[in-house]
Amino acid sequence: MLIPVKAIQSFNGVKMNWNPTIKQLKLQKGDSTVLLTVGKSVALINNKSVSLDVPVTIINGRTLVPIRFVSEVLNYNVELNPSTKLITISDRANSVLTENYKSDNLAISRIAALQFPINNSGLLMLTADDEGLNSTYYFPEGKSDSYFIQTADLVYHYEIKGGQAKLMWEAKLDTTKKSAAKDINQLFGYQVDKQYGTAPQLSEKYVFFNVNLFTYMIQYGFANADGQMRVLGSQQSSSQVIQNKNFVREIDEEQPIES
Repeated sequence: MLIPVKAIQSFNGVKMNWNPTIKQLKLQKGDSTVLLTVGKSVALINNKSVSLDVPVTIINGRTLVPIRFVSEVLNYNVELNPSTKLITISDRANSVLTENYKSDNLAISRIAALQFPINNSGLLMLTADDEGLNSTYYFPEGKSDSYFIQTADLVYHYEIKGGQAKLMWEAKLDTTKKSAAKDINQLFGYQVDKQYGTAPQLSEKYVFFNVNLFTYMIQYGFANADGQMRVLGSQQSSSQVIQNKNFVREIDEEQPIES
């Protein structure tokens, strides 16, 4: 798949330089530098030669570059929807976030997971009926590779994949109907009215962090899959801490689970 060079100008954090004399394109993002030359099936990545499946090409006066190669080299994720022919290009976590996510400290790993770039492509985005002044984040006990966010009458489930937090399932709750069945409804207290994606299999126990977006108060504790919650403590926070997702803390009673 080839796209016009001008499209790369919209990529966040990418610097581009075109040398018309030698017909060479230079792309820079962070510590990565890519050199692409029209007609050549070899690119230079930080001065190392890498073969291309398709060379840079000029068609009708427009310079076209291989989108998947360029995107992945510059740490972007590329997705093609075969039915709509729509290409989605999105950010991936940088090296610092990636290393933090690998940390043995669950709090550090979870903060990194919440800071990973969000990828919502492929699912419709639901709209809340009520203004959410509280958001609750649920992590399976001992893990950081997936999480729920519940805000007002909406719930989102993300999984960490390929340097991103990928939206896998979303649901709108009917807050007039308390949950009855012993399924995913019980964790969130209400029955699901609409949903898209694949509902995940519930873990037996979750660690939760409830964030009050008005008072900046954080509550944390355990939540069972049957909806029973046990608050372990609370702490005063700030808008900056909440924005950066640094409200996650270690839970003394939590049992880490190896993947």
